[in-house]
Amino acid sequence: MIRREGNHLFLEGPVVMDTVPDLVRSTSFSSLGQEVTIDFSRTTALDSAAVALLLHWQREAERDKKNLVFVKIPDNLRVLISLYGLSPLLEGIVEV
Repeated sequence: MIRREGNHLFLEGPVVMDTVPDLVRSTSFSSLGQEVTIDFSRTTALDSAAVALLLHWQREAERDKKNLVFVKIPDNLRVLISLYGLSPLLEGIVEV
């Protein structure tokens, strides 16, 4: 589930293969401002589908000419990003 507070989106609950399709369908950046923040602090479980979701959202934000930042990324998701060699692709939009 996603909760919106202005241009700040909070992911809540699991971000896994079963939930990612609904997250993709329920998220549109076109109605948001120029700066969009996606916060992972309220997630409960993550798997490799979360990495695919990050990449999808990155493409969507670029298409809509939005500045996207991912914050409070859990360590296990950081490990997956690194394991898949995607750190360079997400550099600058994943907050340390």
